[in-house]
Amino acid sequence: MSLLRGVLLLAPLAIAAFVVTPQAQAQTPAEEPDLAPLCAPLAQLAQTPGCPDAGPGYYLEQLESAGLSYPLPALVVERVSAYRGLPHPYGRVITDAAPVFRHPAEAVAGLAPVRAWEKGFVFVSVLGTVTYQERVFYQINASEYMRAEDITDVRPSGWSGAHVAGAGTKFGWVIRPTQTSPAPGALPGPDSPWVQRYQPVTALNVQNLGEWDWYEVAPGQWAEQRNFGWVSPTPPPGVPADAIAIDTYEQTLAVYRGGQIVFGTLISSGSRWFPTRPGTFQIWAKLWADRMTGVYRADRSDYYYLEDVPFVLYYDGDRALHGAYWHDNFGVQTSHGCVNLSPADARWLFDNAGVGDTVVVFSSQ
Repeated sequence: MSLLRGVLLLAPLAIAAFVVTPQAQAQTPAEEPDLAPLCAPLAQLAQTPGCPDAGPGYYLEQLESAGLSYPLPALVVERVSAYRGLPHPYGRVITDAAPVFRHPAEAVAGLAPVRAWEKGFVFVSVLGTVTYQERVFYQINASEYMRAEDITDVRPSGWSGAHVAGAGTKFGWVIRPTQTSPAPGALPGPDSPWVQRYQPVTALNVQNLGEWDWYEVAPGQWAEQRNFGWVSPTPPPGVPADAIAIDTYEQTLAVYRGGQIVFGTLISSGSRWFPTRPGTFQIWAKLWADRMTGVYRADRSDYYYLEDVPFVLYYDGDRALHGAYWHDNFGVQTSHGCVNLSPADARWLFDNAGVGDTVVVFSSQ
């Protein structure tokens, strides 16, 4: 993933002291022949000839033409509580080219937006709601507002893994609902029990049958290995006694301390098009939240923008372990190369891992 480290937005009048009228403007440097001189706000409002459609003066001119005056009306923002301990509430942008405004008054008056979102997989932080002239807006950043109809609420996954003080046998979770069989390879009976997604299971027995292993998860209840995500109670070969181990085949993460498991969970690593790179790494940075964005296809059809991704542990360049508030697909390869965890699991890992900790990415198959 690539990162967008933030954009500094200046208030509309913040540079007014540094602009002059066209008559007093020095000659534009030769290396910037296309830059027109800005007008001071009062000169722009007086419609001085030669004033460009840019700068604080032009902004004031637009406000005046829309019947608005600066400063714009003060807003009462109703703060929104974060969900499940996340840094912010979140919303998904559901309108193509959805506009972003400095103030709801500009949207109501029909002024041009500050910017518009590119079509894609776009999620924003929702800092609060504002009602202006009977229309509802969401504040997404300082001095940035969007129409409520352009955003839908996001309810992050409530999934969380297992905190264990050692375990005696392999354990895991159901990835997809399946009806169990009375024996390895046998068809389920009409009354055979089902195991449900995210249900915890323990491997009572395992038997290989052709290409796949079959696991007995309850007496007389067997199911094939692709229905589960498993973790080992002790570090697999090549994993140190103290490590965060990510099995891209099982789609699981295990934390080992002193050669014993203390935490295990389901994750979502990179898809087959954007695989998570195997190897041994060290966490090099911890961020409470970070902005992630990227695009890979020439037609930009895979563009994504994720605001305030929570509980980020960078371990392999711009690949990270982090919380994923935008899906509930843990146990299935989903990401662009990072390791997605549920918000609860990501917070626990963030609180219990530090810079320099070892991360091992491997495949058990």
